[in-house]
Amino acid sequence: MKIKEFVKYKMLLPVIFVALFGLSLVFDSPSNIYTGYINILKSPSVLISDYVRIGGLGATLFNVATIILFNIIMLKRLGFKMTGPIFAGVLTIAGFSFFGKNIFNTLPIYLGIYLYAKTQRLEFRSFMIVVLFSTGISPIVSFLIFGTGWPLYIGVPIGIIVGTFTGFILPAFSAHTIRFHKGYNLYNIGFAMGIISMLYAVILHSFNVNLNVGGPTSEAYHSELLLISLGLSTLFLVGAFMIDPNVLKKYPHLLKSTGRLVSDFIRDYGKAVTMLNVAFMGYISVAVLVILNLEINGPVMGGILTVMGFGAFGKHPKNALPVMFGAWLGVTITNYSLDSVGMVIALLFVTAVAPIAGRYGVIIGVLAGFIHIIITPLAYVFQGGFDLYNNGFAAGFVAALMIPILEAITKQKPEEDGQ
Repeated sequence: MKIKEFVKYKMLLPVIFVALFGLSLVFDSPSNIYTGYINILKSPSVLISDYVRIGGLGATLFNVATIILFNIIMLKRLGFKMTGPIFAGVLTIAGFSFFGKNIFNTLPIYLGIYLYAKTQRLEFRSFMIVVLFSTGISPIVSFLIFGTGWPLYIGVPIGIIVGTFTGFILPAFSAHTIRFHKGYNLYNIGFAMGIISMLYAVILHSFNVNLNVGGPTSEAYHSELLLISLGLSTLFLVGAFMIDPNVLKKYPHLLKSTGRLVSDFIRDYGKAVTMLNVAFMGYISVAVLVILNLEINGPVMGGILTVMGFGAFGKHPKNALPVMFGAWLGVTITNYSLDSVGMVIALLFVTAVAPIAGRYGVIIGVLAGFIHIIITPLAYVFQGGFDLYNNGFAAGFVAALMIPILEAITKQKPEEDGQ
């Protein structure tokens, strides 16, 4: 297969796997990677658990690479072609493998979805989008095993059973929650998982289980992560022009999309245009951090990769920048501070409500970002840190609050998406 066809067919995901795996060996020795990886697997993994601090950069990149490889193999075995949601799902998994996801706490969730498909007499592949985004709630597995203080002979079976049960109920649950925000929350499954996590948090709290086991972050590898982010963005930029030298002329068509679910940019605009958008979203994420003099740690790196992933599934500069500005404004004029890593990653994850700006314009987008940044810390308290997509949980409430009012004021029909 020629290089051009390979880039177009795979959207560079195998290249990213090889690059990150190779970099893991550059930054650390195999023995240190092994030790750090075991520490990652044994961590409670709830928000905010920085794997860079827990296992080191080499072990974290190894964790990311193995998760990417596992999902690429699964998708290939099931015969999937690359789409916007699938690309976003894989890159989101890669991003959150910097702070909360690992192969150990992922598999029970996948198993639960597989069992649900079997009981419904449906193909497992028909739930693939849910599968890819489902592991946002995987910390519940690690927490029950390693974060409660219970003996392993109690924690291991309970963690696996609860994880499998969570995966089992998630497909049906997420199908209903999209009605709550009408597709204006790109992290719909994060909203569904937030509600489930809230239930788990209440149950554990009633048994006096301490839920505050998230640790501090490490900014020791800021420069390395910055270069990796820029390198990945540039990789997509080069790939876009390799596929289509005239891609820049076609890009404005994508910017007209509202981004509302389900916006598959690969299907609607092609892989070259989508890859260009992925690159731009990566550059924008890095630029925001550099302008505000914010350092990159594991969670922030996860935010960058997630924003890039959704560059194929709803986000673009025109609908993302207003909500990011609104979030920054919210932090600036309230008691919140960018000294909190939660606020920093919220500046990136606020783009979950980017479709609101895409549909209703810049001013409304700024307002949506402002409301989102206020709600996000409260959402974390409710769900106990088990939902890695906490901003998706918050974004669901933002959209549910704003969209009915906006539809009434503008007198637009709910089913219109402006695309």
